[in-house]
Amino acid sequence: MRIMLGQIRVVSGDVRRNFENMRTVIEAARSNGISLVVFPEMCLPGYFVGDAWEREGFLRDCEEASRAIASLARDIVIIFGSVGVDWKKRGEDGRVRKFNAMFCARDGVFVENSALRMPFWAKTLLPNYREFDDSRHFYDLRKLAQERGCRVDDLVSPLVLSGLDEYEWNLGIGICEDAWADDYNVSIFDGMLKRHNIDFVLNINCSPYTFGKRQKRERTFGALAVRTSKNLLHVNCVGVQNIGKTVFGFDGSSGLIGPSGKTLIGARFFAEDALVFEATKQEGAVQFQPEDSVENRVFSPDSVHLSQWQSVSEFSRPQELAASLESILANTLQEWNVRRVVVGASGGIDSALSAVLFARVLGPENVFLVNMPSKFNSSLTRNAARDLASNLGSPYAVIPIEESCEHTVAQLISTQFSATEMEMQPTSFVKENIQARDRGGRILAAVAATVGGVFSCNANKTELTVGYSTLYGDQAGFLAPLADLWKRDVYLLAQYYNDEVYKREVIPTDTLNVKPSAELSADHDVTRGLGDPIEYAYHDCLFRSWVESWRRLTPYECLEAYKDGKLEELIGCETGIVRKLFPNVRAFVADLERWWNLYQGMGAVKRMQAPPVVALTQRAFGYDHREALAAVHYGFAYERLKINLLGSSS
Repeated sequence: MRIMLGQIRVVSGDVRRNFENMRTVIEAARSNGISLVVFPEMCLPGYFVGDAWEREGFLRDCEEASRAIASLARDIVIIFGSVGVDWKKRGEDGRVRKFNAMFCARDGVFVENSALRMPFWAKTLLPNYREFDDSRHFYDLRKLAQERGCRVDDLVSPLVLSGLDEYEWNLGIGICEDAWADDYNVSIFDGMLKRHNIDFVLNINCSPYTFGKRQKRERTFGALAVRTSKNLLHVNCVGVQNIGKTVFGFDGSSGLIGPSGKTLIGARFFAEDALVFEATKQEGAVQFQPEDSVENRVFSPDSVHLSQWQSVSEFSRPQELAASLESILANTLQEWNVRRVVVGASGGIDSALSAVLFARVLGPENVFLVNMPSKFNSSLTRNAARDLASNLGSPYAVIPIEESCEHTVAQLISTQFSATEMEMQPTSFVKENIQARDRGGRILAAVAATVGGVFSCNANKTELTVGYSTLYGDQAGFLAPLADLWKRDVYLLAQYYNDEVYKREVIPTDTLNVKPSAELSADHDVTRGLGDPIEYAYHDCLFRSWVESWRRLTPYECLEAYKDGKLEELIGCETGIVRKLFPNVRAFVADLERWWNLYQGMGAVKRMQAPPVVALTQRAFGYDHREALAAVHYGFAYERLKINLLGSSS
């Protein structure tokens, strides 16, 4: 049996476009003598479609497309993921019952699942963590087993393909999370293997990318292959899908994992691909022979500098971040029909990296750089912004803001509210924010509209954590491409683009070396080494322990580790930096509480109004990092420890 894994691009909510893409692959597979073509989970509707699952018209459209796929199953078997609907039953939300389903089409019709008594196989384990909220919409086999008064194992059966080539094939079917069962009390594959003879395992996925995801996927699937002593085929989609506040990429990386747990062959990273295998049975054992020739590749290489598939393990950290960011941005801009982007080029590292990323994806001629100096901007950063544009070959303009900001301040001072004697006297802090909003809300928005484009938000994750940005100013924009990168990763990527991609100085050396600064007042004078209050070598690690670590640390764990001299080890920062930054416990506590108050307070307020974030980690802000506006809390244990330490140090 010749099998093709169709690693296709899935466009969320665009059923017609996904159908046409699948049809192209099916016809190519048929002409290549393929017996079985397998597509990813939810490849017809997309996975993240929000509450479109509540629209019966959308469900019927999915069903019509599924039947159209089935009609193509002539002289070929087609496996694909879509929504399975039981119109006679209701889910726990009172709406029509839906399943995350796998369909098998053969001879123009769907293969019946005798265990479910339905024309599809249903997902058993529905993830409800991070960005996933599957139980909101879908029914699962655990609920169905309870309803029918049976065990989950009674509802799980292999897919039997008889009369296909010269053998009968029994496929152990799983849908994405079904193979990530370590934290569940059910493993469908263990139960299936006890009751049925399985030739190999097939898992279809719609698995969002995070840094290092391929290695984790291979470890998880490899462990399953070892436990079952079976070959495991897995197919994932590529492209982007979003849940409003967070944009997720899908890296593909489909492949074949042998019973030893090692990947035998894999598909390309973040690019459409087709893997072909010939499966044979020899004395009851199934052998897979990959056919990895160019002729068997249905898809042409992407234009995102990933001309051939590479194992993620071969990528360095900046290589993987660059490849994933460019791929996600390219797909996002294409789907959102964005052809031009305006970047506020300050001469700093964040705007420089944003400009490089957009130039890589759109071409430098479509990235408009605008420098907006005030009297506080140094010639160093102004020249760096100009040099960046010249090095990239991007259009560049200088639009000063000094006069307009002075005009705004003068208007405020001359304004008198009725029914009050209060005078408007803007503080230095207010004047700083006026500059930031003048740049974002007035100039960049107007330039973007004029050139027929959008403007970017250049905030990084460190700044977003504690709200070190101005609402409607430097936090404005259509998308925040760097908002899941800590500041040190921004520097790492910037250096990587200079050294390895362009192999010349594109991001100016002055930008790489100058102290990060908002340059909004004399206190931000970079020529005197002044700038941001954040010590990135330390605070990147501290903030990450609050946001990304599995334990989600609080000030109590941080203060306790500080007391025991183990904080640097706990959060992963360099040895000796805590003592260098904080001469005593009082200074440490003041800094800890300053940033925790902002993270839980005004930072959260700003994040709720921030642009969509490109997700790269396991805790991207937005829908992945769910939060509520509430009182800042420290806890009883923290307060006791703080009193004890401050008392003993006084």
